[in-house]
Amino acid sequence: MRPDPWAPPAEAVAFHGGRVLALGSRRSVRARAGARAHVIDCGGATVLPGLVDPHLHLFGLAVREQHLDLSGVQRASAVLAQVSARARTLAPGRWVRGEGLDEHALDRLPSAAELDAAAPRHPVRLRHRSRHASLLSLGGRAWLARRGIVLPDHGGGLVVGHDATISRALGPLSGARLARGLVRVGRELSALGVTSVGDATPRSRAGWAPLVALVRAGRFAPRVVAMRPVGAPRWSPHGRVVPGPVKLLVEEGPDGLVPSGEEMARLVARAARAGDAVAVHCTGVASLVAALAAFAALPARLRRRPHRLEHVGECPPALIGEIARLGLTVVTNPAFVYWRGDVYRRETPRARHGWLYRAHTLAAAGIPLAAGSDAPVVAPDPWRTMAAARNRRTRAGRPLGGRERLAARDALALVTTGAAAALGRLELGRLVPGSVADAVVVPEDPLRIGAEAVAALRPVLTIADGRIAWRG
Repeated sequence: MRPDPWAPPAEAVAFHGGRVLALGSRRSVRARAGARAHVIDCGGATVLPGLVDPHLHLFGLAVREQHLDLSGVQRASAVLAQVSARARTLAPGRWVRGEGLDEHALDRLPSAAELDAAAPRHPVRLRHRSRHASLLSLGGRAWLARRGIVLPDHGGGLVVGHDATISRALGPLSGARLARGLVRVGRELSALGVTSVGDATPRSRAGWAPLVALVRAGRFAPRVVAMRPVGAPRWSPHGRVVPGPVKLLVEEGPDGLVPSGEEMARLVARAARAGDAVAVHCTGVASLVAALAAFAALPARLRRRPHRLEHVGECPPALIGEIARLGLTVVTNPAFVYWRGDVYRRETPRARHGWLYRAHTLAAAGIPLAAGSDAPVVAPDPWRTMAAARNRRTRAGRPLGGRERLAARDALALVTTGAAAALGRLELGRLVPGSVADAVVVPEDPLRIGAEAVAALRPVLTIADGRIAWRG
C-alpha cells in the first residue's frame, strides 16, 4: 500500500464514515476496525490514494459522443464527408458540431465555403483540438452575426479565441443528453482510478445544476472542485460538488492577449481582494509574462492563497525564479509531451524543447507542481500522465526535453498530493487517518515498474468516500 507518495508502505487500511480510520499492519488495522468490518482482500495488489485530476472539463467530455469526432482525421475531404453525413440527420437550421479538428493531422483545413457546400442548410462549427479556436462555415458566421456576434476571420473561416462566446450563443445540449454523457464520464473516471477532479470551465452556481443533480442521485461518483468566473458569487458546497478557484482564461491570438495585460491585472486583483484563489490560463510565453506581472502587483498578503498557473506550455528559464518568488503553483500537462510531442519536435527549436511543460526544473526551484489532463483535449488518463512525466517521450517514442523528467515518486505526487494541494483540498490524494476514504487498487506498484508499464496500468477496484465506485 502507498498511503502517501513519500510515506513507507502499509499492509492494510480501514475506512469508516467516508474517512480513513486506521492504517498499518493487518493485525492492528483489523483490531481497530472491529469484528463486524467488511474485509476486502486485495491479494497482494497495491493500494494507492484516489487519484486527482486538477484540470479537466467534464461537460466537454460529456458531449464528445454527441459531436463529430475529428481527432485523427487526415484529409479535408473526410472532414467534409462527415459534416455532410451529419447534416442529413439534422433538421434544417440545426448546427453541425465537431470536435478535435487538428490542422497538423490534416492535409489542409476545409474552407468556410466548402463547409457551406457540405451542409447548405445548416450552420457548421468545427472546434479545434485545443478548444481555443473554431472553424465556422459562412452560414455559421451569418447565424452569429444576426445575433450581434461579429467575429474576426483569421483565414478561411478560422476563428482564434472567442470560444466561450461562440459556445454560449450555440447553447448547451439537451438536459437528457448531457446527463447521459456525464454519467458515462463519471464511470470512465472511476475506471481510471480518478476520484476527484478540478473542473476548469468557469461556471456559475446554476451552471453546475445538471451535475449536482446526478451526484445527489448517486449517478456520478467523483468529487468535483468547480472553478468559477471572476466576480461570480461564492456558493455553498453541494455534497461532493464544491466551489474552487476563480478561473481567468487568457487567449493568445493574432491581435494580442485577450484580456490585455492591464485588464488581467485588474481581474486578478479583484478576485484576490475577494478572498479567492486565482487560476490563470497560460499556454504561451506572452500570457505567462502577463500573469506573473499581475500576481507581482498584488500585496504580499494576497499572494498567500494557492494561486495557480494553468498549463505553462512554454516557460523560458528566466521566468522560473519569478514563479518561485511569487509562490505560485504550476498545474502542468505532461501527457501533452506524449500526445502532441511529435508536433512540438517539428515546430519548436531543439534548444527550447525543455521549455515545454517543464517539471524537473520547476520542482528543483521549489515550485509546487500538479498535473491535469485537460481532457477532452487529450484522454483523462492519469497513468499516461505519470508515464510521460517520467520518460518525456512522444507517441513515436522520441525524447522531448529529457532533462525535465521526474522520478517515479514525484510523478505519482503530480496526481495525488500535489494535485490535492492545487485544489486547496489537502485531505485528498493521500491515505492517512482522517483523510477522505478514496483509494484505487492496481495490480502493480507504480513506483517499482517502468514508465510505459505505468501507462498500461488499470485499476481493479476504485473506492470513493469509502464505497466501491468501480470494480474491474
